[in-house]
Amino acid sequence: MQIDMRKGEESKAEVQAILKLWLERAGRLESEDLTHCEPASLTSHEENDDSPSYSPTGEAGGRYDFDLAEFPLFSLYKNRLATRGREPLNYTDTIRGRDGEAIKRTWKAYPGPFGFGGATTQILLYDLLQMYCEQGASGTQIEFGTVRSLLMRRGERNPSKKDYERVRRDIDILRGYDFHATNAFYHRERRAYVDMKWRLFGSVFYFKPSPDDADQELPFGFIEVSHVLQRIAKSRGFFSIGLKNELFYSLKPMEQRLVVYLAKRFVSQKLHRRFVTDLVRALPIETATELDARKTIKRTANGLLEAKVPILAAFRFEKSVKGEWLVVFERNQAPRQDANTYHHAARELAPGLRDQIERIIEAVGGSDDHAWWTQCAKRLGSGAVDRGLGLLKEARQTQEIKNPGGMLTWLFQKIAREYGISLN
Repeated sequence: MQIDMRKGEESKAEVQAILKLWLERAGRLESEDLTHCEPASLTSHEENDDSPSYSPTGEAGGRYDFDLAEFPLFSLYKNRLATRGREPLNYTDTIRGRDGEAIKRTWKAYPGPFGFGGATTQILLYDLLQMYCEQGASGTQIEFGTVRSLLMRRGERNPSKKDYERVRRDIDILRGYDFHATNAFYHRERRAYVDMKWRLFGSVFYFKPSPDDADQELPFGFIEVSHVLQRIAKSRGFFSIGLKNELFYSLKPMEQRLVVYLAKRFVSQKLHRRFVTDLVRALPIETATELDARKTIKRTANGLLEAKVPILAAFRFEKSVKGEWLVVFERNQAPRQDANTYHHAARELAPGLRDQIERIIEAVGGSDDHAWWTQCAKRLGSGAVDRGLGLLKEARQTQEIKNPGGMLTWLFQKIAREYGISLN
């Protein structure tokens, strides 16, 4: 999707910043006229040396998966949830395929027998991902103990019987989700495009002291993590959304959904703009008209600003040259990632490195430097690798990069200096 960005010279400058640094390094600045470069995407970024996206110290905040942060999963409108039916939630984006061409990817989320999840299901998924990270993001189980412990971590000190029943139902809703992805990714070794059908979770186990009283719990409950979600955790980990759990719980459901979406974008972008119609499908926002959708986005973004969510500085609406509405979000503080966690994961979860290295090789278009990319992935960890790949992707959408491997090496070295890590 393309848009003329000439109406925002300041935004264009942000898109060009990383390219200018790279071209200066390569000694090609005079031969490449960036003033005539029109971005091919609706997003831009700027590396911010004063507030790096990744920090080796400090509390990183809640964590989430990159893909789950992007794709629609829940219906956050109570009046729509009961009548939503069985039609899947749909989402499309692109992947890089054979020889680097852009390939359309389609994602469909089908509900299980208990239907789609709503606001409480969204919080439960967040809770389970936090617990999985707290337990090392490894293994086949998330040990939640009791339903009461799930409620108490949100600050619900006196849960009712209805609260218990809601959590159990939300667990069944999450277990029922069935995801169908067409062109999920390109497998370089087999030179094939992969379609996938997968689930988040498998069986769940509750323990009780007597056969006749399900309300009495023993602290041994757990839910099984699907093989796909395990591989996601091992290969790239979960990124930090840049705010603590207490603040996340205090937000309204649509505010929670938007902050997770923005946090993913703000890992590598200082400015994020998107067509309103596309954002409506991603969150999703279920309104009758685009005007109502813009009102919902405005109300939600204002809620994040009023709550002093640290990653968002401001937002605005703009029109493209074709008259389509865009929403623009400006980053404040970058979501800080805990580098030590990722480094440990990269060392201990060696089988997952293979997937990570395949993503690098796919991005640069060749496996000649396999040993070098392996060393980078091991020393940096999955969070920093994701950041470098994200920056490379944004640069390539804006300007032709003749040496993507060289640029990615340069990006990895810049990130490594932020960490105080040697890649050599």
